[in-house]
Amino acid sequence: MAGRVIARLLTFFTESLLFPSYSARKRLAFRYLQGAGVEIGALQHPLEMPPGVVVRYLDQVTRDENIRRYPHLDAARIVESDLLDDGFALTSIAPASQDFVIANHLLEHASNPLQTLVNWRRVLKVNGILFLTLPNGAVNFDQGRGITPLVHLKEDYELVKNGDLGEFARRNREHCREFVEISIPNLNRMRRRRPMTEQRQREYLEQLVAEQSSDPHFHLFSRSSMEELCRHLTVSLTPDLSLQEIAPSRLGHEYIMVLKRV
Repeated sequence: MAGRVIARLLTFFTESLLFPSYSARKRLAFRYLQGAGVEIGALQHPLEMPPGVVVRYLDQVTRDENIRRYPHLDAARIVESDLLDDGFALTSIAPASQDFVIANHLLEHASNPLQTLVNWRRVLKVNGILFLTLPNGAVNFDQGRGITPLVHLKEDYELVKNGDLGEFARRNREHCREFVEISIPNLNRMRRRRPMTEQRQREYLEQLVAEQSSDPHFHLFSRSSMEELCRHLTVSLTPDLSLQEIAPSRLGHEYIMVLKRV
């Protein structure tokens, strides 16, 4: 009970004017979003929408399953899953059918970010908006791992495109290892949790690999790497996407990218 009260107090302070948190997301949402679209993986932090905008929430699992998976979250705030689908592929959504796609803190969980961005662009109408938020890899709990260079993302995209899934899986395993050995210990220290034993780390690594889990942060981004990613995307893969802006949020702990299909 006390833990839940403390969690709600922390939420209040981090989302209030005393410590601006999601105000930048809201400001850009009110500037760019209209019509009807989808938000992927919103969990307990759905984007605040302008009046009249219609949003459906897409997740791999139901709300009840998310409540079971994330017992540390406030269950009352977790959104209902209107659509069940792979959020990186969106195979159930028709091409050019959405006014917007929202993916906050999701792209870092994609093992093939360039293909994921191509998939998200596929479902946008002309003038549709792709609204993304990514954590700043230089200051979050992934500190100690390197920012992913664009060349690595391009290699991942080509490996999958050419069917070299063995090498792609090997690279993903290395990302999972870094996540288990660097990111998770950092997170445990931040939350004052007991560290994993080496045996538990090995077991968790094998579990993530066997399940092809999307829990790890596969790739890390900075503002400059996001800009480089967008340049490559809009020049080489999706020339009908145009970067509208990149804006800092949560005191520079994350960046919001807004792209438009023209």
